[in-house]
Amino acid sequence: MQNNNAIHVSNLAVSVNQGRKTLLSGINFSVSSGQFIAVIGASGCGKSTLIKTLAGLMLPSHGRVLFAGHPVAEIKEQFPLAVGYLPQFGAFHADLTVEENLLNAVSLRLPRSVSAGVKQQWMRHIIELARLESFLHQSYKTLSGGQMRRMALAEELIGDPAFLLLDELTSGLDEFSDREMMQWLRDLAHEHGKTIVLVTHATYHLDCCDSVLFLHNGRQAHYAPYAELLASHSVSSISDLFEIYQTGDVSFPPVEEVPETAVTTQGLKTAQPPNGFLQFATLLKRQAQLFFRDRTQIGLHLALILTFPALVAVFAYKGLPQVRQLTLAVESNIVKTLAEQLMFLKESFHASSLVSGLAMFQVILLTLMGANNGAREIAKEGDLAAKELRAGLSPLAYVGTKFLQLAFLCAVQAFWMAWFVKAICGFPGALTAQFAILFATTLAMSATCLAISSSSSTPERASLLAIYLVGFQLPLSGAALPLPDWLSLACRPFIAAYWGWSGYLKTLESTRHYDIVRQATATYIAPYGSCLMVLALHVLVALFLAWYFVGKRRTA
Repeated sequence: MQNNNAIHVSNLAVSVNQGRKTLLSGINFSVSSGQFIAVIGASGCGKSTLIKTLAGLMLPSHGRVLFAGHPVAEIKEQFPLAVGYLPQFGAFHADLTVEENLLNAVSLRLPRSVSAGVKQQWMRHIIELARLESFLHQSYKTLSGGQMRRMALAEELIGDPAFLLLDELTSGLDEFSDREMMQWLRDLAHEHGKTIVLVTHATYHLDCCDSVLFLHNGRQAHYAPYAELLASHSVSSISDLFEIYQTGDVSFPPVEEVPETAVTTQGLKTAQPPNGFLQFATLLKRQAQLFFRDRTQIGLHLALILTFPALVAVFAYKGLPQVRQLTLAVESNIVKTLAEQLMFLKESFHASSLVSGLAMFQVILLTLMGANNGAREIAKEGDLAAKELRAGLSPLAYVGTKFLQLAFLCAVQAFWMAWFVKAICGFPGALTAQFAILFATTLAMSATCLAISSSSSTPERASLLAIYLVGFQLPLSGAALPLPDWLSLACRPFIAAYWGWSGYLKTLESTRHYDIVRQATATYIAPYGSCLMVLALHVLVALFLAWYFVGKRRTA
């Protein structure tokens, strides 16, 4: 697919720390359509900063970067598939095969207007072009470094980008594999019209490139064909050139502003990703594949679902028969009546603690399961999600898929808890109402932890924050010990466990269980409907935050 696009960089400077530290300055170069250039230089010279700036992941403090005459921000917003960017390390689902990963990429990137037959034909073309046939049915985690790089580049080629920005694609490869990869990239540029910029530490086969951009200490030292670059310093290898600059024998003149030239905006022949609804269907199928292949996580979910209700039953075993037997008969003997009243007060105090405690115990265990459901779900896919979002993935479709999985897990967990406790412990009240409030509580915690996961840089950090959140549920709910009024009013709206506890106790309202709890606790028990409404609000706010933070990952 030939085109006449080009990359144009002029007077580029990049600074951080509010301009106090300059990473790049005085960068000026252009890449013609269908050319393959390499960016080289010693560690810390600004290579990765340059490629990230070209990809729009870092903002220039000065100058401009144009793709076919279009600013980077416009390209990212209007033509997400026009520029393929590969960071140093690829990101894929390790348990899916190469073919499954690529088929998902086809469904997420190619529009609905492309027929199934054309998609299959394009998929075969990409597989042949990247030479993936021999390991197409292997899981990603079994691939070698070179195979992983081929697969990553094949995925970027699915959207048929006019431009490819590659950060250390050949890093760690042996000399033979490096030569093979460099020749392949040259063929992609010359035979398929791709404009390619490669950042590399490997300098074995730079003769495969049309030009080499040499950076030193954040400055552009040279931009020329390989042979011309060596001849300019009368050296025979890049190593000799590096040595000249590392010894400090070369001085740079002050950065001078290059006069800006008019750049014609060219049309971009590029596909648009499918809409969010179609992406949602693909993501849902992929999520199901990943869930049922992760046997460790399935085992953990089953263990929690089965053991947590059993724990409630163990704690309830001795106490609940006493609760069911609590009576206060009217006797004519006043002495006997007073004695029974004292005994009732003593037993009801213990019964109140037991009923309230068992209600809260169920809620806390379910919030713990909810935290396990959502805490790692997005953070563990951080790099992969960022890659797909840059390629036009809908944040709403992505979060919606995660939420649907959480809702399914929460429904199973809450139903088994409600049914088991009612069947084994004999708790009164309507099973439907108890399931609904426990489900809402679990879902609220799961959604909240999903929002935490979406804003966390690592799954470990997300898990730690989720544990802290669950840890605050019991003391700040006021169910165990009443809180000062001012603290209760400040904390109560944000504590899902309080609303779950209140709602569950309200399902016992027509029984003596509720009466003895109400007499013994100083904590306000909210109406059942209010509890459901507040928990639903928790879910909605959490999903909004998850959508917002996932959208920000597009620039990660």
